[in-house]
Amino acid sequence: MQETPFRIKGKFLEDSVVIGQPVHYSLYVSHPKAQEVFFPNANQNFGAFETVKREFFATKTTATGSLDSAVYTLRLFNLAPVQKLQIPIYLLQEPDCTIIYPVVDSVHLKRLLPHPEQIDLDSLYQSIPIQPISPKTELKNVFAAGISFLILAGFIYWIFGKAITKLFKRYLLWRRHREFRRTFLRFSRQVAGTPVGLSNLEKAFSAWKKYVEELTKLPFTTFTSKEMLDNLADEAMEKVLNEMDSAIYGGNFSTKTTESVDYLESLATNLYESEQDKIKSNEV
Repeated sequence: MQETPFRIKGKFLEDSVVIGQPVHYSLYVSHPKAQEVFFPNANQNFGAFETVKREFFATKTTATGSLDSAVYTLRLFNLAPVQKLQIPIYLLQEPDCTIIYPVVDSVHLKRLLPHPEQIDLDSLYQSIPIQPISPKTELKNVFAAGISFLILAGFIYWIFGKAITKLFKRYLLWRRHREFRRTFLRFSRQVAGTPVGLSNLEKAFSAWKKYVEELTKLPFTTFTSKEMLDNLADEAMEKVLNEMDSAIYGGNFSTKTTESVDYLESLATNLYESEQDKIKSNEV
């Protein structure tokens, strides 16, 4: 049975191309089964064409020969009206490869705008709507308006400045407290005697210390349990802190641990409300 002769064919799959838009070029090679051929990689560019990707199809082998094919997706950024291309293949022969080119194929550039010499400037001018020109604003009027605005803003602040400042401080305090509760509750709902549960307990306790540090302006994140007791002046905190240390560092989790977590949230809320009261009474 006679083997298939070597043949190569390359052609564009589209008749025209738009600048910057994909265009496809197919490359077919039929050859004897024993002959090895290679296609150019996807990172190669070909003349004015930039390669976007290469889609390679599995070799089809029959009793008489083999067929290899690939489709290259290309982009063009050249304004020539006709673009020609021939992507080669590499034929493996000792001691080197031989480059074989197919017949040149061409594609036409599709213009979205007419050539400059074909543009009728008179009709173009007539089709452009002309907006009336507004008179320029005088600089002195702008300056006067700016001064008036500053005077008005100063007058409003003179009357309502303290109230606005207090309201803004209370809003920031409320927002920080909301963020703290969201973080604290996310961890405290999942505390348990398991390794994951104890890790959540430690995260909740860490979030509590960081928040109390923001409220009191004291370094609670670095305080020892004794230093916390000295600065909080809360009798119940001694048992709470002992219970937290026992659970986190000793793994001794119990119902008292959950009660201690609830107490920490309650204490943080009390401190928050105290700070709000200070702002109301102008102590802050």
